[in-house]
Amino acid sequence: MPKFSSRTYRLLWDAHSMTGVVIGLALFVLFATGALLLFRGEIRKWEEPALRSSPGEQASLDALTGPVLDSLGQGDKPPSYVYMGLPAGGNDNLYLYATGGTAGGSRDVWVNPESGEWVANPNDGAITQTLYYLHFFYQIGLWGLYLSGAVGLFALLAIVTGTAVHLERLVKDFFQFRPSEKLRVAWADAHKVLGTIGLPFQVMYAFTGAYFGLVGLIALPYASMLFGGDMNTFYQKAGYYAPTVQVDSVETAPPPESSLEGVAARAEDAWPGFTPQTMIISNMGAPDSRIEVIGQTQGVVFGGTGSLVYHGATGEELQRSPPGEAGPLNQVVQSMEELHFAEFGGRALEILFFLLALASSAVILTGNFIWLEVRRAQDRAVNTILARLTAGVATGMAPATALMFLSAWWHPPSMGTDEWTDLVLFGSWGLCVVYALARPNIARTHRTLLAAGGLLALLVPVANGFATGDWPWVAWAAGRWAVVGVDVGAVLSGGALLGLAAELDVGETPPAELSKSEEDLSSTAGKTPEEVLLDAG
Repeated sequence: MPKFSSRTYRLLWDAHSMTGVVIGLALFVLFATGALLLFRGEIRKWEEPALRSSPGEQASLDALTGPVLDSLGQGDKPPSYVYMGLPAGGNDNLYLYATGGTAGGSRDVWVNPESGEWVANPNDGAITQTLYYLHFFYQIGLWGLYLSGAVGLFALLAIVTGTAVHLERLVKDFFQFRPSEKLRVAWADAHKVLGTIGLPFQVMYAFTGAYFGLVGLIALPYASMLFGGDMNTFYQKAGYYAPTVQVDSVETAPPPESSLEGVAARAEDAWPGFTPQTMIISNMGAPDSRIEVIGQTQGVVFGGTGSLVYHGATGEELQRSPPGEAGPLNQVVQSMEELHFAEFGGRALEILFFLLALASSAVILTGNFIWLEVRRAQDRAVNTILARLTAGVATGMAPATALMFLSAWWHPPSMGTDEWTDLVLFGSWGLCVVYALARPNIARTHRTLLAAGGLLALLVPVANGFATGDWPWVAWAAGRWAVVGVDVGAVLSGGALLGLAAELDVGETPPAELSKSEEDLSSTAGKTPEEVLLDAG
């Protein structure tokens, strides 16, 4: 295998380390929130008791949507446009968005697919909404979305340069983990081993994350060049809507087969393995109403969407577009969504991706620790600030997130649940950062925040039990697996955080060890920091 020259190697190392340092904490937040959002359906059910359900037969779409649409239409004129995200699994609810008619602007709700209970949910559930927006920094609007895309691009740069730096020793480093060695050596080993294990995962998420963050900037010029600036055509070609088709007005009552449940069943039988995912109703209740059903072939990772269009008044099928004939734009966009949202492999894939996301977060933190460790003897304010910010932002995220979950069961009457959740998360997180910046012993700061996060996480199932009566054993007996999963996950997370806090050495660095660090750094002329760490092992 060809070797890089010393200058090339150093440039690659500098690009890798500086990119990691600049975007590291932002990338950590993206991976940490992404890990939680893999179970967003379960979290939504946990925070909205009305959406919790036990195993049972789902009600028909007509029974689920009828009361909601009547309420939104206020018994007068039905909404003119209805978008529905259909229940696709045991932990999914029916999502319904309506606008027009007498709905008074736009409204969206989540409907329990078994009980029919529904909650007006303009904020997608306070906890789920906050985590979802934080995943692409949407608390600061479109600029946050673009920032998350830029972080994805720089993450690709860090991955490429890091792989190039370690390429010659990739196989050897993969099998080399020495936790009993010096702490900086153990960090370097963990960084390389976990980075190698998660390399395909990290590349995929960095690329797809960059796309979704920057799609607004990409789509506009793309639509202008190919579709004359028509964004509706762009979204159709990307697979979000069915192609346009003429719908004639008729004066007739809808026959039974034009019911929503009947339309969904007919669409499911259109192609082998086809799973309807969304249904869009335009001009609802009018003689020229139109029903679109859009979905994908179950279990297919790389592929596009299929769509069917029905006459809303007669149930007549007007058009069908098979998934196998989707255009290249449709296939690319939908495949990236399948990958990014882990929609193709079931529960086992979600758990695997969750573990890989945690490993990727550890790669980011160990990278910061390595960068700081080899510069310990350099008494620079920027190093101290980065070390304390790492503790406050990364480790401080644990108690802040646990507090956010605990806040789901009480909020001041004068505040909305979304405002309260944001205040709790970002207020407590900010306090953790201030605490970390003010404390001289960084290791002790990590331990304090880990212990606080662990204790608060252990209280999550307790708070849920007192607030709803759904103690873990009660939810288990009733088969409410989403509730069980969140509560058990909180307990496991709390135990892991407390275990890390107990194992962390918070003693000050002995003078002799500090002198040795200075000696190591003073004798490394011509070596990269990575080579210093390798020599130390």
